[in-house]
Amino acid sequence: SEQFRFAKIGCGGMGGGDLNSVLAAGGKLVGLCDVDPKRAESAYKRFPDVPKFTDYRKMLDKLENEIDGVVVSTPDHTHAVAALDAMRRGKHVYVQKPLARTFEECQLLLEATRKYKVVTQMGNQGHAGPGLILWKKMMDANAFGDIQEVHTWSDRPIWPQGMTQPPAEEKIPEGFDWDSWLGPAQMRPFSSAYLPFKWRGWWDFGCGAIGDMACHNMDPAFWILRLGLPTSVKAEASEPTGIAYPSWSIIEYTFPATPVCPKGVKVVWYDGKKLPQKPANAHPQLNLGTNGCLIVGSKMTAMGGSHAGAPTPVALGKEAYGPAVKDAERVWREELKQTNGCNHYGQWVEACKECDLTKPGSNFEYSAPMTQTLLLGCIALRFPGKELKWDNAKRQFTNLPEANQWLASKPRAGYALSV
Repeated sequence: SEQFRFAKIGCGGMGGGDLNSVLAAGGKLVGLCDVDPKRAESAYKRFPDVPKFTDYRKMLDKLENEIDGVVVSTPDHTHAVAALDAMRRGKHVYVQKPLARTFEECQLLLEATRKYKVVTQMGNQGHAGPGLILWKKMMDANAFGDIQEVHTWSDRPIWPQGMTQPPAEEKIPEGFDWDSWLGPAQMRPFSSAYLPFKWRGWWDFGCGAIGDMACHNMDPAFWILRLGLPTSVKAEASEPTGIAYPSWSIIEYTFPATPVCPKGVKVVWYDGKKLPQKPANAHPQLNLGTNGCLIVGSKMTAMGGSHAGAPTPVALGKEAYGPAVKDAERVWREELKQTNGCNHYGQWVEACKECDLTKPGSNFEYSAPMTQTLLLGCIALRFPGKELKWDNAKRQFTNLPEANQWLASKPRAGYALSV
């Protein structure tokens, strides 16, 4: 059938945007699920005749035969359990970034798409945009020369972090399904300190600033440099991660050789208003902005903004910004006018209709390893100043065994982290 029927898990905030985008791409809404009917009120009023639930498991049980795909726009800690439940039923899935909260969850999602042959897409919308095309044109033209290092950053967190004590218990708001909001996480008292949006700063629910923005801002480097998992990771932070993420952090990854980086490459992440140094020979008034990606090459250095934003050459290797780079950039941008990217959501919807697992640019074959890399950085935040060496064949840290406990989590009864 040409009709693509989908169910929506999480309808407020970003969930509302995802809902509108999939509808605009031609999807037909058949089910709505949100733990907070008040936050989902806009969607609920707009679709009065669509069945509504607070527990996604009940929705999938009841509507299984009416659903072709599921869109998951919930806090990070419920991404994997909800998506895996849908995938085990043969449903295509669109999952907001970061793909999951733990390394193991990402691995399970990757294994599930291979087993059930379902179409997948992670919600880093810039991956389908024109900016990434321009980054690729620069790479294909060998404009960078030898890649020397990469820096990427965000002004996040814009929510509380650095907490050391659990918040005080509060009364659960009327109609709010706290048990379903916790999902696989262990039971604890309700507190407004967790939501909405503030859950990102808590270890059990979110992935901190890097989880929020690196799937966007680090995307160009992962894509054009063809990075996989790192060989080591080392973090600096305002304080070690405990129950909450630190107020700021700098995370340095060392990647092995790739087809375009034969010597390997160092990639550094900055958040909490920390920024990299401006590149050598850049204009003194160069503004790094609040979010960005900087790829430093022997020939040229280029910088792009948030969400895989289009890059601009900002420096040459040992020369000032020159006419040759300006001329090349002009050609690239003219070419870009003819290729303006595509609709990230429409790409997924069309791929689902065609059962084309490779069509979505941020399918799990790409987005799972990228998210896993970010999550290794989250673990390094628990051991600031220590270099953690990663063995990807064994999927474990080799020089700090105590770090391996954070690669996975045990879900609460009633939730299955399994393929």
